[in-house]
This record gives sequence, C-alpha cells and structure tokens, in this order.
Amino acid sequence: MNKKNIYALVWITTWCFVGMQSSCSSDEGDKTEELPLPTITSINPLKGEVGDAITINGSNFSANATEVTVDFNGIKATEIFFSSVSQISTQVPAGATTGNISVTIANQTVKGPFFTVEEKVVINNDQTPVNFKIAFIGDSEVDAAADAVLSLIKSEGTNVVVHSGDLGYDRNAPLIFENNVNAVLGEDFPYFYVVGNHDDHLWNISGGYQQLLESRFKRLGIEWTGQLGVMSSFSYKGIFFVSSAPDEFGITSTEAGNYIRDQLSGNSAIWRISFWHKNQRLMQIGGKADEAGWDVYEESRKGGAIIATAHEHSYSRTYEMSNFQTQTISTTNNTVNLIKDNLATSDDEGRSFAFVSGLGGRSIRDGEAGLDLNPWWADVYHSNNGGQYGALFGEFNYNGDAMLARFYFKDIDGAERDEFFVRSNLQ
Repeated sequence: MNKKNIYALVWITTWCFVGMQSSCSSDEGDKTEELPLPTITSINPLKGEVGDAITINGSNFSANATEVTVDFNGIKATEIFFSSVSQISTQVPAGATTGNISVTIANQTVKGPFFTVEEKVVINNDQTPVNFKIAFIGDSEVDAAADAVLSLIKSEGTNVVVHSGDLGYDRNAPLIFENNVNAVLGEDFPYFYVVGNHDDHLWNISGGYQQLLESRFKRLGIEWTGQLGVMSSFSYKGIFFVSSAPDEFGITSTEAGNYIRDQLSGNSAIWRISFWHKNQRLMQIGGKADEAGWDVYEESRKGGAIIATAHEHSYSRTYEMSNFQTQTISTTNNTVNLIKDNLATSDDEGRSFAFVSGLGGRSIRDGEAGLDLNPWWADVYHSNNGGQYGALFGEFNYNGDAMLARFYFKDIDGAERDEFFVRSNLQ
C-alpha cells in the first residue's frame, strides 16, 4: 500500500471515529426536549376595538408572560395582562387590522380564529356640564338593599356612578349584576367600576365583568387606555378617571402608584378621580388591614386627584391632607383644595382627600379599635352611629363655577350628612 492510500485510510478512520463520538455525545447528552405545540380552542370575543380586552383559551401556553407573544393579523400585542397554561388575557393593539390571531410560545406559533377589528365611536368629553352629578359607592349586592341604593342614585338625578369594587359577590354572576343595573339606571347609563376582591375570579372569564364593562364603554363611545377596570384611564365630560387595582392580580402598590402618577402627569383636566377598591388600615374605620399600600394614595394626592375607595362597609372621609402616609392634615376647613405637586420646587404642594364609600348594599359594619376616632376623619358613618346604606354624591361645575364641586352623603332613608365643598386649583 503506497503512502497516499495509507494517509487516506487514516483520515477516513479518524473522521469516522470523531463522527461516531460526536453522534454518541449528541445521543447521550444535551438533548433538547421539544415543547408541545400550543393550541387555541376559543377566543372571546371574536370582534372588538383597539384597546379591548381579549381572552384566548387553549392549551400548552405559558404561565410566564414574557414567553408569550400574541399577534393580531401580524401586529404584536403590547400588553399581556394574564397568562397561564390554558388562558391568555391581552388587548387589541394600536394598528391592528381584521385577520387571524396567532399565539407564539417559546418560538412555537399556532394560528387561531379570525378576529374582526371594529372602529371606535368617540364622543366629545371636553366640557363638564353645570351641576354634573357623580355617585360614589362600593360593596353592593343584587338584593333589595342594593336596589334601594340604585333607586336613590336615580332619584337624585345622577349622571355617573363610580363603583369602587365588590360588585355582586361570589354567588352572583356578572350578567345578573349587569341586568340589575340596567333595569334601574338603563343599559346606556355611565356606570364605571373597578375590580374588587370578590370580583377578580369573575373578571377575565367569558361574559365576565371586564367584557360587560367594555361593552358599556363602547355603547357610550368612551375611549380608554389600559385594562379597563383594572389599570386604566379615560375622560368623560371633562373629568379624568384613573382606575387601579393594588393587591389584585399580583399588582403591587408601587406598580399601581407609578401608573397613577404617569396617567395624572400626562393629563390637564381640572377634575381628576383616582379610584380603587382596597385600603390601608388607617384609611378606613373597620377591620381591614394594610392592603393597598401608600403609593396609590400619595401619587393620587401629588396629582391633585380625588381618592375614591370602598372595601370596608361604612363611610369615612378625611380632611384635606398634605400627606396620607403620615396622616398629616393641611386644613380642617369645610372646603377641600385639590392641588398638584410642583415638581420644579423642593416642597410637596400636593393636596387632596380620600374617602371610603362602602355602603352600597352588602352590609353595614361598625367602627373598630377606635379607628373612627382618629383626628384626620372629617366624618364617619357606620352601624354604631346610625349608619344606613347610601352613596356619596359630588356635583361638579357647581352652579356654574367650573372649579367648584359640592359633595354630600345621602342614605336610602333620605337623611343627608357630611356636606362639604371641593375646589380644584389645577388650572
């Protein structure tokens, strides 16, 4: 055998040996297990507007939202609100067009049903009418007491309801709550609400509170940003509303506070309402613990927003405050000032007030542990001092003064209490 043949044989033998070793190494280690292909079983709803929440049901999704991509006819969704192995909650992104929805999980993509993108109907919300009335409630039920509160709201000539969570409690389906509101106030009545701890498991489901709220907003032609009733903002009749959900769906007080700050700083409305469900213990008079965190209160105050909460089944309202976390009262005058913090100065000029309006019909609780005696309360109303179901009413652009609002609490027996005024200094 000549040298050339010997070299060739050595080269072939070596190549085969190395190849076999490589093959063995590949077979015995570093195997990548292929993930199961995701499947889409349904999408609800199958049509909607930009910003609408969409629920995608299926299998082999991921509980890690960072691994999830949803495309609307090729346009990527920018928000994944919730993700599990069997469900994804997102919203229709700006620029989306009618076409198929697709889901990608860890580089594996599956195409879903056809989704129709509808055009938004927008109304002019620049002006607040004279004596424009908003009713603030929370913690209602679908029963006679809650119906009495709704009837009171109607009889007062109310223009809007802000319901700070706990809409119908566990045993009542969202549609029952919706039909009850519609029967008293009408299906086109501006009824705004935020998720409470008794609503969260019925929020993102098919036919849940989220979808019913979105449908109402569409009928009214109101645009919004974010996940409606959770972390969202919108304007109506010249008033800017920011909803948040601290301690719901894993949302921290810092996250909710940052959202409130960003929304308020980007808006020029002279009236702002920041509403959510839960409380801090010192910002209610009953048995609730620290749940909401201080960030949501402080960022709302710095942005000059009225703070509307519920959760505790009583009524309590603070004086004008210069700091909620330290419970610092700026004045006990019967006219509360709303003032934004001026970021150009070292001082903290922000002023606002907070209230719990939780007598919507579920139950009436008493003051506990002397919390109702704390000096920052301008008024309290609970079972130990004759408390009755009712609502806090605010009349904005009061008697033609665009910067003034009159507030009063009224119960279902017709008794009025805690009348006070609020002046906006946000021009």
